[in-house]
Amino acid sequence: MSSPTLDTLLTAFQKTHDPRDPRGIRHDYHGVLVLVFLGLLARLPYISHIQRWATRYWRTLKEPLGFTRNKPPVDTTISRILAKTTLQELQDALAEFLNVLLSEEYGELTASVDGKTAKQSRDKNGNPIHLLNVFAHHVKVTLNQWSVTDDKTNEPNCLKTNLPKLFEQYPMLRLLTGDAIFAQRPLLEVLKEHGCDYLFQLKANQGDAFEAVEHCFKEAPTKKPDAVSYSKKKGTSSNEYFGATSTLPTIFGTR
Repeated sequence: MSSPTLDTLLTAFQKTHDPRDPRGIRHDYHGVLVLVFLGLLARLPYISHIQRWATRYWRTLKEPLGFTRNKPPVDTTISRILAKTTLQELQDALAEFLNVLLSEEYGELTASVDGKTAKQSRDKNGNPIHLLNVFAHHVKVTLNQWSVTDDKTNEPNCLKTNLPKLFEQYPMLRLLTGDAIFAQRPLLEVLKEHGCDYLFQLKANQGDAFEAVEHCFKEAPTKKPDAVSYSKKKGTSSNEYFGATSTLPTIFGTR
């Protein structure tokens, strides 16, 4: 990691509030957060692994991260610090870091919205957690994710509720894509209010919306799709088209 990039990362995380009692503090709070962040970037999923990695490279990490002791914090110390840190503060710090980093190269971002069930993670009742993810493909980064209660049908409401915070964190976000479940008027109106374009699939069973779009594109020129994939489910088959299509376009609306 280059020095300017590390400085940007430290600046972003230094804006988080240190919740500890000032008495008896041995390690810099913000340095610990950045240490964990770098460990996760190195694909170290457990705190004990990060602590061993930090011990091995302590001479390199110590000074740039603002530590003064000759040994890195032990895993229990790191755990206590993380337990007192709010998820929202970490998300805001990461968003500030990404905004500075990405604006220099991309300027604007496109992201897809999709829900996935994280079977490795469980809620308090022992059930797999269903998460709604906002993923920026070009930079291969998840901008944010939220837990979706009950089932998949709550994904549009979950996205609508969290859109104001998402655009506050990532003002460079200019286009959202997703499947047909997000092609709902209340959600699209909120997207328009935030000046964000959208590209959502639309299905024939979506009634009036499908008929309205079909009427708008009735005279639009058509051509063969760039590619077609075939899939079979329970004795039925379906086609997916990529690129220009010979049927109704999947664009539901823009600003």
